[in-house]
Amino acid sequence: MLEASLFYDKFGSESSDLEKILTALSQLETLGVRISIREKELLSKEEMEKAVEEIRRIKPQSRGSVVASGGRGYLPISGSKKLNLRNTPVLLVRDGNGDGNSRPLYVFPCTVGESHYKVMDGISFLSNTLPDLKELPGEMEGPLIASLKTNPEKLESGLQFLSSEDLLSTGKTDLVFLDSQSQILLVEVERLATDSAIGQILRLAAGYERDHSISKVRCGIACFRINKNVQAAALRSGIEVWQAQDSDKFLKLI
Repeated sequence: MLEASLFYDKFGSESSDLEKILTALSQLETLGVRISIREKELLSKEEMEKAVEEIRRIKPQSRGSVVASGGRGYLPISGSKKLNLRNTPVLLVRDGNGDGNSRPLYVFPCTVGESHYKVMDGISFLSNTLPDLKELPGEMEGPLIASLKTNPEKLESGLQFLSSEDLLSTGKTDLVFLDSQSQILLVEVERLATDSAIGQILRLAAGYERDHSISKVRCGIACFRINKNVQAAALRSGIEVWQAQDSDKFLKLI
């Protein structure tokens, strides 16, 4: 039997959502999940430390990012490595086998790839997948690469996939395409496009031109996020940029 423990602070920033969360948890209970509600004021220091330890034991594929950093406060563990109930309720889901050695399976909120799951999102995920236990889906580079291999026209009409992971003298490619004008296009796929992505795709383009004796290839970046400074650097360097709205839709920025 699964068990789900909700930890919350009645004075926390999302305490107004508590009634909605409790209603959703009662629906989970009809699916056979054992529910417990733990208010911060009634938790001992040891219990809070144990909750943090359990969260860290969850497989990375199932918990994603759980520590608040860089201003992202709505995650279950604070920057000081404590249970972050001041910012958000925390839902910890265990296998609840009743032998005293229950295994932690999921925690909400969490961030997997580019997908952020609040507590209500986590409850919806469980409601829709139980009795199966699945990894949390998230927008990652791998599925994006696979999607573009199969449907390169998501980036550009007439584009044909040629290869991936070509080993060049300057590194390994993500994706190589042939456009409608018979010109090679190299695309680097990133969750977050940074300055290093600019350098990487330029190195790969230079290596491809040298290794294949081609005078000029197109080079681009497909990403989920890019800031304006990196976008400006890409424009100055002649790098094309596509931003993924989801795995099926891309917006060309440059």
